[in-house]
Amino acid sequence: MIEFIIFAIRYIPFWCVPGILIFLPFAYIFWLKDVKFLFYIFLACAGVCTFFITFWVWAGGPDKATEFFFNAVRSF
Repeated sequence: MIEFIIFAIRYIPFWCVPGILIFLPFAYIFWLKDVKFLFYIFLACAGVCTFFITFWVWAGGPDKATEFFFNAVRSF
């Protein structure tokens, strides 16, 4: 389980960028169709991916992001 968390944090841009590119067009489609519930779900997913990419860049890349995450978990 720990290896999966390390892998997911280390490679955030490789799963978040495609996620954003998938979620935003679907959000737009559901916004045009006036299905607000699905629009908000897809927009929230794109927002979470954007937040993760921002965290990854702010933390300083793959190694520092995993180190920051595990230090935060240990101190909690």
